[in-house]
Amino acid sequence: MILSPTENMTIFMLLAIFLAATKLSAGGYCEEDNEETYSYHGSTNGPRQWPRLFPACNGDMQSPIDIQTSNVRRDRQLKKLNFFGYDSTVRRADILNDGHTVMITPRDNVRRGITIQGKDYNLQQLHFHWGSEKNPGAEHTLNRRRFEMEAHFVHRSSDNRTAVVGVLIQMVNKDNQAFKPIVDVVFDVLYKDESTRLQSSLNLSKLLPESPASYYGYTGSLTTPMCTEGVAWFVLQSKQTIGRKQLNSFLKVYSVEEEDRSRECLLAPNNRPLQNPNGRVIYASS
Repeated sequence: MILSPTENMTIFMLLAIFLAATKLSAGGYCEEDNEETYSYHGSTNGPRQWPRLFPACNGDMQSPIDIQTSNVRRDRQLKKLNFFGYDSTVRRADILNDGHTVMITPRDNVRRGITIQGKDYNLQQLHFHWGSEKNPGAEHTLNRRRFEMEAHFVHRSSDNRTAVVGVLIQMVNKDNQAFKPIVDVVFDVLYKDESTRLQSSLNLSKLLPESPASYYGYTGSLTTPMCTEGVAWFVLQSKQTIGRKQLNSFLKVYSVEEEDRSRECLLAPNNRPLQNPNGRVIYASS
């Protein structure tokens, strides 16, 4: 049977629509991510599947959460965060793309951390969760507003308790020089399992916003499997900024190795969906 040009064009258009619909129905999933223990964009192991794969992720004290500032409990007796060692410039650190985030681990043997109610928590590493202006990737939200990025400073005490300082980061047009040492090496860790070292000194105190001692505090969990609970969260009340071009550097990072790269396997946004607060009290320091 010979089809007319009009019939050929109709079939071609229907085929194009079918292929487009098939692609959309995939939901932007990265199939290579399914080979990992967990992911942000896999079809079988993404965040919606974590409670099934990891029982602790179905707990009653999970993170992140939305912080409604009108509902927080303000406590004038609550001591402010005390940072120590953050002013000591990091001259040596490992930077790693582990397929879930970009992680910075200081290797200069300088003791840094926070003091909470007389107990010291030593800094282990810091990492980031990010997205774009149209699809922001911070994990905690403030009055349901999600910022473009969030930094997590992970600390541990001598009795193995975890405390995380979360910094909400807003995209602006002007570069933030505090991020330059990190942005300079992001292109060296675009793909999973790539690692590098700092090329220039990093001042952690400048990564913190102004007035970093004031926070919203609550008890939650790790935001990635195993979703371990009992984590002391301190989400700083003040925000930090990152330049538009600087944020765009992070948007080129993949969750897979170079040979598996595809648009669906870009890491951003790498944030866990909001969790039910389940009646937890969120405290606000003065």
